[in-house]
Amino acid sequence: MKKAIIVFILFIIIGFIPFQQHNSVDIKSNYFDVCQQLAGGNQTKTPKFNPGKDFNITAISANVFSAATICGPMSYNCFYTVAPGIKNNYAIIAIDAPTNVFKWLISQVQPSVKPDALVLNLKAFMENARIYYGFNIIEKDVAENYIAVKKETVPIQNKFPEINRAVKDLNSFIAQNNAKAIHPLSCSYYPHQADSVQVLVGIPVNKQIQPTANITCMRMPGGKMLVGDFNGKYSDRQKLYNAMEKYIQDHSLSKQIAPFERYLDNRIPASDTDSVNMQINYPVL
Repeated sequence: MKKAIIVFILFIIIGFIPFQQHNSVDIKSNYFDVCQQLAGGNQTKTPKFNPGKDFNITAISANVFSAATICGPMSYNCFYTVAPGIKNNYAIIAIDAPTNVFKWLISQVQPSVKPDALVLNLKAFMENARIYYGFNIIEKDVAENYIAVKKETVPIQNKFPEINRAVKDLNSFIAQNNAKAIHPLSCSYYPHQADSVQVLVGIPVNKQIQPTANITCMRMPGGKMLVGDFNGKYSDRQKLYNAMEKYIQDHSLSKQIAPFERYLDNRIPASDTDSVNMQINYPVL
């Protein structure tokens, strides 16, 4: 009996022996955005990386935060220090947590109280473009290709019928030269005057074609493309433009030329309220 009591007492003593847990997590996002997300972890009504506000986050300084949570009779505290990562546009969060054997054992069966639980949620949130930016945005490498292009200056109030006429001209040009379209049609828009806009309407083709007076065939070099998906009312596409501009800034990308819209069903919208399935493409470095 005495041995059992001694063993029990030793178990209790061992269980409360304190020690420090250390860990670090890389996040593919810039240092300032990571700090901003942690600083707003309690201020937002439903922060997406801490939806139930299971952790109470407190800013100790601009880049140091404490996080606390409770599981049963146990309280858990940890400290996060954010620093720029070694890789460009990465941040690293160093995690320090005072704990003991009992707390550590509980965290093995209740992973949500592990010191890195909140940080891993933040990583999943910030590295998922659809969740973080609100749209599916990816970087991809594209091959060199040829594109038949018609340049038009059209009145803003009548731009969609005028663009559709340009598309018909391009399709006739491609057919007459025994070429084939290899990707959906695209458009780039440039402000011209208060009542008009300059439009480049293009269709990628499978070979070089001799130009005419109104239509050229350009060689598009390969490289990196930032592509965002949009499906909805055409006038709402500006939300995707804004999200992609933020993505470019966050990831320190450089725009090569103006972005262009690609209409995946080969159909120009009939109006700003028309529903479209499209992509926005930014050639970037």
